[in-house]
Amino acid sequence: MKKPFLLAILAYLIFCGLSFLSQSIEPLFGVVAMIGIAFPLAWGKWRGDWASMGFRKKNLKSALGWGIFGGIFASLIGIAVLPELSIPDNLALQLLIGVPLWALIVSPFQEFFFRGFMQSIFESKLGNLWGLLLSNLGFTLWHYCAPFDTSPVPLNSVIGFLSTFAAGLVYAYIFQRTHNVVAPWLAHLLTGIVFILVGAMDFVSTLS
Repeated sequence: MKKPFLLAILAYLIFCGLSFLSQSIEPLFGVVAMIGIAFPLAWGKWRGDWASMGFRKKNLKSALGWGIFGGIFASLIGIAVLPELSIPDNLALQLLIGVPLWALIVSPFQEFFFRGFMQSIFESKLGNLWGLLLSNLGFTLWHYCAPFDTSPVPLNSVIGFLSTFAAGLVYAYIFQRTHNVVAPWLAHLLTGIVFILVGAMDFVSTLS
């Protein structure tokens, strides 16, 4: 399992490097998102083993249940550290734009890469506990490379770091529990929807 582990580390460094560069070259973040989705799928296809990465129908009902639970829990973590809460005046438009983006891009590119690809390899090499913790640390640190100047969570603070790590732990745990990537995908999606509902994310202004 040494080669997949080294590949996961290399892929993570490239992922972070491209994310950092996208702070200056904004369109590059679209490439990061595509890599986050396409690379894990290609890796599973090449190995002929998508199931070990959580791409499977087994435990789907359980994954949906844990995804909803995880989404609620992670949302509460996020709400606890948000500087202010207010329902946006253009809520319907925000949801119309934001929900598809979260469902099809924002949540899957992070969960496919960090949970389906990275966590599964780390756990195989390091065991469930350390594999979960270290892959989630990578997930948390990556947020400081990405162009998240408008992040709803105050990343440049101890509480911001801890809350991001804690929310990631929720996604990582329900993935480990269900062995199905649908669980963290759904949980992360629900967290994003809650951020929209409380006015913490403004997709309309961002796209404008």
